[in-house]
Amino acid sequence: MTKDSKPSDSRPILTLMQDLHFNCHPGLSCFNSCCRNVNIFLTPSDVLKMKRRLNMTSTDFLEQYTVSLVSPSTGLPMVALKMKEDETKECHFITPEGCSIYSDRPWSCRMYPLDYDPEEDHYRVIADPSKCRGLNTDKTIVVEDWLASQGILFPREMDRLFNEAMLRLEFPKDKIENPKITQMIYMASYDLDSFRRFVFESRFLKIFDISEGILEKVKTDDEELARLGLLWLKFGMSDKNALQIRPEVLAEQGQAQ
Repeated sequence: MTKDSKPSDSRPILTLMQDLHFNCHPGLSCFNSCCRNVNIFLTPSDVLKMKRRLNMTSTDFLEQYTVSLVSPSTGLPMVALKMKEDETKECHFITPEGCSIYSDRPWSCRMYPLDYDPEEDHYRVIADPSKCRGLNTDKTIVVEDWLASQGILFPREMDRLFNEAMLRLEFPKDKIENPKITQMIYMASYDLDSFRRFVFESRFLKIFDISEGILEKVKTDDEELARLGLLWLKFGMSDKNALQIRPEVLAEQGQAQ
């Protein structure tokens, strides 16, 4: 959800096969208003796509355009898009014609005016019809078709791998209390350029047996790098088979026991 306000229970709940009445376009009086003074939390895929679109390093993008937070209930890092610090409080990427990075916009922006409840497996209209003129239209589209047109019908691989890495954690019982672990999760999930340096400049490659072919790709391929980072998180958080430890390290561990 991108809005601070909690949606009213009276707002429509929809399944994939139901019709959504929605049509947003520059001719509406409310055009761009939903891109002001909102909380937009970014996924790992969002950060990768946006920093690449802007031709920036992940470190510079995160510093310039985001705010980093830590969830009080889970201890997991969260990244929110920073709004302009003026009276408009609008997104940095908004122009009179719309979003300047539209094809690489965040997941939350693609979902709007909907939000998804994974527990109930349904969608809820979170936009306020009195403010969002796009909802006051006769044009309809099936929810599944709408999601497909926005590029969010299926989870993106990075976000899927992140969810898999956290799969076995049960909050608040497994809340992360160690800030170093929180920082490691932040680096591997969002700050890929820092993670690349970590792979090649730390003891990472002395511990994990990564093929030469993968390492060559990791040097320049952000998707391959992200996959390695999230497999590393999965190894640490939920599955010791996600990465292979070097035999000599295993032998040392056996001797230590």
